[in-house]
Amino acid sequence: HNQLNLPIEYLKPNPDQPRKYFNEEELKELSETISDKGILQPVIVTKQNDTNYIIVAGERRWRAAQLAQIHELPVIIKSLTDQEIIEISIIENVQRSQLKPLEESAGYSRLVHEYEYSHEKIAKLVGKSRPYISNSLRLLSLPQEVKKFIKTGDLTSGHARALLNCENPISLSNLIVKKGLSVRQTELLAKRNRIEIKQNQIFSVFKDPDTKEMENNLSAHLKFKVNIISNKKKKSGKISISFGNNEEFQNICKI
Repeated sequence: HNQLNLPIEYLKPNPDQPRKYFNEEELKELSETISDKGILQPVIVTKQNDTNYIIVAGERRWRAAQLAQIHELPVIIKSLTDQEIIEISIIENVQRSQLKPLEESAGYSRLVHEYEYSHEKIAKLVGKSRPYISNSLRLLSLPQEVKKFIKTGDLTSGHARALLNCENPISLSNLIVKKGLSVRQTELLAKRNRIEIKQNQIFSVFKDPDTKEMENNLSAHLKFKVNIISNKKKKSGKISISFGNNEEFQNICKI
């Protein structure tokens, strides 16, 4: 590969670039630095023809240089395969802390699905642990409503990771945003949620006939589904009554 200066208009952003969002404020700051000191690190490109070069690494510098009204950029031209291009752009992006969690996950997902990378290989490539990569990929399986909060920045990746193993991530994510809960509080809530569900499953498997009969009697009497969870040893438990809408809730309150 060789280094030279190219007219800024010869450079084109990579359409497969995992990073879609560029912070205007940061670009402005970088453009001021470029105006003052010039571009210290060349942009890495691949050549398509004499006037077209695709940016592999350095799109942020290229955007900031446009703001600074620089006409030429130092570039290093490399001949790379499609796989190497996507690899370099993902590594470069992941090493930038401002990359949004779901953009990072989408970058890893491409390596897994298009290039059949193992989580282990990606971890080595980007200098992260294997569980970190696996959890990052699992963020993509969260419900759309939760992902919306991650995109807007209302939920951090720490919050999102805590939601991965809980049964009702949508309602919990609403609570986090509404109450401004910390990651630690979210982890505790998710853990409590998992324990409760586990207990319910254990109790419902070992429910004795008397409890079941009492449930049926109460359900028939109240006209609402009743669930009794009791621990005979501790002589403790709880009764839950299910309602489907506000009117049914009001009726339960009257009873």
